[in-house]
Amino acid sequence: MNDEIRYELHVKRVFRIPLLVLQPLLLTIWPLSLLVNPFITDPYQWRYLAVLALMVSASALLIRARTTRMMSLAFTGNIWVIAFAFRVQIDDCGPLGHYWNLPVALLITLSTCGMTYRISDYLITLAGSWLILFIGLDRLAPDTMPGQLVAILVGATLGIGIAYNYVNSHWMRRTYSLKERYRLMAETDALTGIANRRKLLSQLEEVLNVSRDLPCHFAMLDIDDFKAINDLWGHQVGDDVLIMLATEIDHLDPALSVGRLGGEEFGILARGVEPQRLVKLLEELRSRLTRHQQQAVTFSAGVARMRPGEPIAELMRRSDEALYQAKRQGKDQVVWIR
Repeated sequence: MNDEIRYELHVKRVFRIPLLVLQPLLLTIWPLSLLVNPFITDPYQWRYLAVLALMVSASALLIRARTTRMMSLAFTGNIWVIAFAFRVQIDDCGPLGHYWNLPVALLITLSTCGMTYRISDYLITLAGSWLILFIGLDRLAPDTMPGQLVAILVGATLGIGIAYNYVNSHWMRRTYSLKERYRLMAETDALTGIANRRKLLSQLEEVLNVSRDLPCHFAMLDIDDFKAINDLWGHQVGDDVLIMLATEIDHLDPALSVGRLGGEEFGILARGVEPQRLVKLLEELRSRLTRHQQQAVTFSAGVARMRPGEPIAELMRRSDEALYQAKRQGKDQVVWIR
């Protein structure tokens, strides 16, 4: 999953609840305004009911939106429908009703500035709303309202809305960046830079909880005689060996998910990799390590086929059992277990 997709999911989680809470409020305000409006003698006319049905439909689309982009589009559509609903009511109020075009437009401008995460989406939402509210009119406000004050009010409101949207968008991006930094710190082994035990076990659990037709295997690797390397060459060389092995495993094949389980033990999750292919990859890894210029090392490994629904503790037990069988049989080999 790339960074932009993660950001979209982050935005969706942030906006989902506020947008859903906003829907009942929007669906209440307009019918209530019809009931209390002294210029509307019959609030139960068919066109009002049709507009209300349109509002409910727009809200349903927002609730059912599955992607961040669809959610943003549905929100913009909701605001346009709200602007249309008020335009219908304002036109039915006669000349005095048009005193409300500008207040409604300004209210929409300020109330939506924090509900979009792109300035372009915000401007599109505003442009459509203002067009709906003022199309067919030659002025933003009746002649009795001073033009200079109207211009200042409109300019200040748009400035505040755009500035807030800009700040909010940058805050969203910064919050996401900090969240991703902490996530990577929590899921990355500090020494080797690959996934840590927590992350790898999470990936294993995800695979075990989903029934798959594709073959899935888990390999547990352990560096042979690692204590002797530390004792003979020092812990710095030992750390270099761990980094070297992690790098080689990580570059072995994109289909493999790798992580450090702890100490000199590493894990490899092979999803959708045929056993024959995994055998060749492990042999390729062995060949690379024995020819490595920095420090030639060998490893023992235990490989277990994953069973959907199997407890992760049982998978680890079987892999560990195969690993220690490889150790008992002379090291520098791979043992497979079903």
